[in-house]
Amino acid sequence: MKLLPTLIVLAALASLAGACAGADSDAVERIESESASIAQSAQRAQIIAALEPLDPLRYHHHDGTIRNEGRIPADAVIWATRARETLDWVEWPVELDAHVEQYADWVDSLLAAMRNDDAEAASEPSRITHALAHTFEATLEAWLSNDSLPAVPALAGLEPPKHEHEGHSDDHQDEMQHDDHSEDQMQHEGDDDDHGDHDEHE
Repeated sequence: MKLLPTLIVLAALASLAGACAGADSDAVERIESESASIAQSAQRAQIIAALEPLDPLRYHHHDGTIRNEGRIPADAVIWATRARETLDWVEWPVELDAHVEQYADWVDSLLAAMRNDDAEAASEPSRITHALAHTFEATLEAWLSNDSLPAVPALAGLEPPKHEHEGHSDDHQDEMQHDDHSEDQMQHEGDDDDHGDHDEHE
């Protein structure tokens, strides 16, 4: 059951009780203001709680496996289902409705392909869902900070950002190759020394 409708009903009952008890208009307004504040706090708490299951970094491994390896990870359906359920249980503010609807539609498309174990069909929704996960997170953070909200993302040319460890992995690979080269060089020099000692003994 969603929390906000319950709070709103309780707030309305409180206001009605105050009016029926003969409370003046200032008291009724105070009760309504307090109820609205409670509802707003509950909504913020829901959105903050939603950030973890909607964390875009969760998409990175799954997206890479689907698009680069051509297979559906074993835990992908469970994770995507959790993300989709999160979009359902949060009582989103109306100004986020278009963002939520766009995101949910692509998660649905991704889930459908995942449940059919069809990595090829999942490739495009995986890419777009991964990208939208980042833009959606930024939108939620803007809303929580009372900043102006970005527009609903255009899908044309939309790509997920590269994560830091992708570049680091290339650096790490270069370092490993450099180390291997250094070891080969040291081994070669050692062989030369051995040959030199052998020549001297002769």
